[in-house]
Amino acid sequence: MYHAHLSPCTFSDIDGQYRGVDHQIHKSEGSVHYTVFSLWDTYRALHPLFTIVDQKRTTDFIKSLLQMYDDGGRLPMWPLAGNYTDDMLGYHAVPVIVDAYMKGIRNYDVEKAFKAVKHSAELDKLGLKYYKKIGYLPFDRQGESVSKTLEYCYDDWCISQMARAMGQESDYETYHQRAHYWENVFDPSVGFMRGKSFDRTWLASFDPLVNSAYSEGNAYQYMYVPHDVDGLAAKFGSDKAFANWIDTLFTLESKRGERGSIGQYWHGNEPGQQLPYLYNYVGEAWKTQKLVNRILNELYTTEPDGLAGNDDCGQISAWYILSSMGFYPVAPGQTIYAIGSPLFAKTTIHLESGKTFVIKANSVSKENIYIQSARLNGNNYTKSYLKHEDIMNGGELVFEMGPNPNENWGTAKADRPYSENGEAVVQPPYLKSGDLLFNNSTLVELDCETENSTIRFTLDGSEPNANSTIYSLPFEIKQTTVLKMRAFNQAKKPGNLYSYQFEKAKLKEAAHTVQVKPGLQYDYFEKFFVTTADLDLVDPISSGITSKFSFDEKKRENYFGFRYSGFIKVPRDGIYTFYLKSNDGSRLYIDGEELIENDANHGAVEEPGKVALRAGLHPIMIKYMQCGGGKALLVSWSGPGIEKQEVPAAVLFYKVE
Repeated sequence: MYHAHLSPCTFSDIDGQYRGVDHQIHKSEGSVHYTVFSLWDTYRALHPLFTIVDQKRTTDFIKSLLQMYDDGGRLPMWPLAGNYTDDMLGYHAVPVIVDAYMKGIRNYDVEKAFKAVKHSAELDKLGLKYYKKIGYLPFDRQGESVSKTLEYCYDDWCISQMARAMGQESDYETYHQRAHYWENVFDPSVGFMRGKSFDRTWLASFDPLVNSAYSEGNAYQYMYVPHDVDGLAAKFGSDKAFANWIDTLFTLESKRGERGSIGQYWHGNEPGQQLPYLYNYVGEAWKTQKLVNRILNELYTTEPDGLAGNDDCGQISAWYILSSMGFYPVAPGQTIYAIGSPLFAKTTIHLESGKTFVIKANSVSKENIYIQSARLNGNNYTKSYLKHEDIMNGGELVFEMGPNPNENWGTAKADRPYSENGEAVVQPPYLKSGDLLFNNSTLVELDCETENSTIRFTLDGSEPNANSTIYSLPFEIKQTTVLKMRAFNQAKKPGNLYSYQFEKAKLKEAAHTVQVKPGLQYDYFEKFFVTTADLDLVDPISSGITSKFSFDEKKRENYFGFRYSGFIKVPRDGIYTFYLKSNDGSRLYIDGEELIENDANHGAVEEPGKVALRAGLHPIMIKYMQCGGGKALLVSWSGPGIEKQEVPAAVLFYKVE
């Protein structure tokens, strides 16, 4: 409990003043302003714990997140000491807000909160531009692509739940469909979530024990669909088949075993911490009881290293607190908890309302870890999940414990925890071929991975409906055109709207009067940068001339940035493709307009961008920032008479004043 209450941390003075994420001084009225939200970790158990035992501070947590939205223009990913850090992945301020809202904690501006959570989902940063357009993040365009896809998908499910509760049916439909995007990275041929490229080919070779397109884990640990466990189990063909997969997860050893592991289950890191509870969903609750008890007793000790991994601001401690009481929130945003195996003979939760909720485990011992039967407020209780409202109303839950599994308790379909991801949806239609920037014309081919779906489209700017043109064969576009399309399933229910702008090339004029010399101007920066935009907020440490885009002038190994500016000499009129490969963050500008955004990727990935240019000199600028990971920057191009290659120093120039 001590660990679980170390953060979030008070960040406002006694008069309410605090330093905002915009680095300005603000004043919090009527609430404490908090910082240090390790959201990628703590949305899973720590914040759900607070919705039970500390609703007052939960309200202030949400007000703090919304103040960051006001101050900085967006909800944070991992705010630290009044700064955005954009560390880790997902937009997990969303489940913290939605979980509290769904549990009736609403003493804040609810309309603003709903606007803020939707805003997080509609940004283009961190691969969202792909996720929104094609339904997943390609591994060849985004690092940790599978993990990001799955976590965005869960966050969108949270938004859909809040939308439905608020009567926002249109928003519900939009995010409900996005909550099914996990299906786009599930490869049924291997039975795992797997990296998929932009052209929709699976990442090869594939080894589920190796981290290929995941964040801090492998394919076993990142079977992450907490909001749609029923849908995930269905992909395996039966509940039993999915239960067998979970069995393998907990028994398959590997040569490289992380501390705090049971088989491939890694309790020392967050992505899989809900996995022991998934047996409840497929009618084998006694296996959850056995595993949870083992984790509580084997992976937590009172020694100095008594936590199975980084506590991550209280998350691993919160897992212990909730699980030792006998339940766990598999999908925050949903008002139920999966039941595990209570550790204590009696636990009392003293609620802020003055009520108490008592959990008794009669005959519990080192051997008696299995639930034989249960009673809730004196009535027989057969469900392997517990409702939040039953806790908050106060009362008593009594378990009878024994040494042998009761394989009939909590196993009936009606007694299992339920997923709330609704009916199946049609996946996004996509552009199979066609150039968004073309010279004379481009041939457009469409497709959809949902079997027996129908694509309807328009080319006049109107939104497609059930009466719009049905796509059947590739078609030619000769002028600048907006393509809008929807896929319809067999029940003729429409999917989300997807748009593509096709541009007939208009060549950008070259600069004719500028005086130049070979090389590029550079500005060099040193700081912890979150995004390349941060370079514009500080003064450079040094400036000078360099021969090409390189790190030759850096003065330390981590936390630095460069801004390169000059001109690139284009040999012929035509359409050129630039490729920007970097690790932590970069952007490329041609003629003063942003062509490529490759910001805040951990792991070197390449982004392309096309532009139509006349022969001659064109302004080029690149911003690059490094924030502690690797160091990579490669600028390439291709075009008329140029095969893809690194941009040579011979075509780079700087202006002579």
